[in-house]
Amino acid sequence: MRAIMSRAVWLSLVFILSASLAAQEAARVSVPESVANSLDGLQKTRTANGVFHIQYRNSYFWALEKSVYVSVILSADLDSDAAGLKALLQKQYDERIAAEKKKLEEINKKIRKEEDKKKWEAPALVLPESYHNLYMRVLQGGQVIQEYRSRVPFDGEAAAYYSFGTILEPGDYEVLVDISRGDNTLDGTLLFPLQVPALRLSDIVATAKALRTSTPVFYSDVRQLQEPETKFTVVKNKYQNGPASLDFFPWGDRPFRSSDKPILTFFVLGAAAVQGAEPWNISAVLEIRSGKEPVAKFAAVKLTNPYFYQPIEFVRKDKDKTAPLAVGEYVLAVELQDNNQGGQAKGVFEIPFRIVE
Repeated sequence: MRAIMSRAVWLSLVFILSASLAAQEAARVSVPESVANSLDGLQKTRTANGVFHIQYRNSYFWALEKSVYVSVILSADLDSDAAGLKALLQKQYDERIAAEKKKLEEINKKIRKEEDKKKWEAPALVLPESYHNLYMRVLQGGQVIQEYRSRVPFDGEAAAYYSFGTILEPGDYEVLVDISRGDNTLDGTLLFPLQVPALRLSDIVATAKALRTSTPVFYSDVRQLQEPETKFTVVKNKYQNGPASLDFFPWGDRPFRSSDKPILTFFVLGAAAVQGAEPWNISAVLEIRSGKEPVAKFAAVKLTNPYFYQPIEFVRKDKDKTAPLAVGEYVLAVELQDNNQGGQAKGVFEIPFRIVE
């Protein structure tokens, strides 16, 4: 297994910076009457209207000092509706231009001298950057604690999913979503429960003899944002972590091939921090198994912060020979040990996976 990528250096800085952020306060936004009625009706009936086939897919969590940054993943059938709205705007534009040209032609018929005839240049069609808005309402104990709004991006490329982020304390919530056309002529709704885990800085630094991890996640790529995102923003085919200034591209439910090298990430909970230049001293040993048989064991990786970030190689190792994994079912076993607690604090977990080619 390769050593942690140099990107992990700035990931450690990200952890320190993001951990110092204050919890996000509840906010209210102005909502069109039609959308407010839809959200109020959804809150009362708890039944989505099915428009745009909005579906909750997943949530990802990132540790902050006193709260948790939650990235919510949704799918929605908006591409065809946006394309239809774009075509309608184009048709209306063409009709207006044709009418103006016809009017000009009628005027010029009455003018004999060519140099006196009126000239007119049609203005360019300016299309909106977005055709839909997303409104999000968060409830806790039946009370509204957050309301946000953002445009839904549209660039002509197919949307596999959309995402947005918000900051919440650990606990149980209900999230209401309304996606409305820009002219509020049609909107779709969704309600789903959301459980935010205890993943604050205080939860991570609470020492324990048994190390635990946040839910492990595979990514195809992680990129640093040019500027931190401070507004409630909907993005597509990725999720954006504003406090950490990162763009994440989850692997999702795609199968693995032996040539893939997805990035495995998770937070480690229960390790002890000490005074010094490197307060954390966690080691991680990864092993690939086929059934109970180990097929590859990799050199221990040293973590200098409680965020594991490692590309995974799907290989079989036999003495000095390394070969790609054959098609089949496997388990990635991860053994963690906190060396600041004399190696006594440990944790082991397994991730099943399948190689398809």
